[in-house]
Amino acid sequence: MKKQVVIAMGLAVLSTGAYASKARLQALGQDANGSQYLDDSRNVLLNPAHLNYHKDFVTMEFGDTANGTDQNSSPRAEGGMFKASGNMVYGLYFGAENDTANLVDAGVDFDPNTVGVQTTGETNNTDFFVAGDAGVQWGARLSYHSFKDKQATADVKSDLTTLRVGVISGDTEGFLKFGLTNKAEDGTNEMKGKSDMDLGITHAVGDIDYMIRYISNEFENAAGSKNKTQNTHVGAARSYKLNDKASAWASAWYMMDKDDNEYGTVGEVKSTKLPVSIGIEVMAKDWLTLRGSVGQNIIGTTENDAGDEKTIADSTSVAAGASLTFGDLSVDGMISNDADGNGAAQSDNTASGNGTLRTDALMSRVSMTYKF
Repeated sequence: MKKQVVIAMGLAVLSTGAYASKARLQALGQDANGSQYLDDSRNVLLNPAHLNYHKDFVTMEFGDTANGTDQNSSPRAEGGMFKASGNMVYGLYFGAENDTANLVDAGVDFDPNTVGVQTTGETNNTDFFVAGDAGVQWGARLSYHSFKDKQATADVKSDLTTLRVGVISGDTEGFLKFGLTNKAEDGTNEMKGKSDMDLGITHAVGDIDYMIRYISNEFENAAGSKNKTQNTHVGAARSYKLNDKASAWASAWYMMDKDDNEYGTVGEVKSTKLPVSIGIEVMAKDWLTLRGSVGQNIIGTTENDAGDEKTIADSTSVAAGASLTFGDLSVDGMISNDADGNGAAQSDNTASGNGTLRTDALMSRVSMTYKF
């Protein structure tokens, strides 16, 4: 119950536009597709049980319609609608990126000994959501995409189906994603997803959230060569209510990642790191909310297949963002700067720039959300 009260208080204190977008999460040092401790409507993509707290809204992320990995400098277009009906909440979302599908699709041409026709990557992804309250809050998200191209020099196909479920009970919440189908082929090469799992648990004790997350992926080609990825993350975060208009967060994670690649000569790569981040959000005006964060790996090393270690360098990251609120409509974005000196707004943002604020390109990674 305590966690639900905290969420409700946060929604009442901050502006309507404070819960809306990739831009807000990244400006506060979080992953663009959801946080295990910081409340945001995009958490419904990570744990669909959060639909019980975030519903009756339409959201849009502006970006490129072409397929590819979503980045600050080249965001992907996506968006959807979530609506309550009786005791249930339903949602339909278009264009959300699936990292596992991208790995399999990219792997079709990953073998350096063969050359085929590269697939286009996951495309036209569609997500179906449903959530409700049965004593505990629950939710489910089914993701699907299917693509084929017989006009290419060889038949190109890719298919993906994943299911993500989540629950929230008192001060504890968890989610689990598992892959149902994931395959890509281009007539020369073929890649199949063998396993796809994402498990996360958060338990709140007072103002501190304790978290664990385990991600595991495995896929192989027609010859049986495999790529295995395992990520184990353990962390803690604390929230601070500075006053009636400002909040702050601090988090630390211990991350152990391993990638075992049987293709080429890469082999097994391991990394161990301890990233720490601090974020703050302030309602400067009724119509304006500002936020920012700073983070760095306190420790961080990588180890190659030969067992040689290397310290992770240049890991300090600073980001800033803003929300403009007009009643029930909000516009979010990263506060832009000139990353490369050429004034090109598309590649400019505080997450990768050199710190020069440009007022002719106010925000990048822009989203719009309307709550009804």
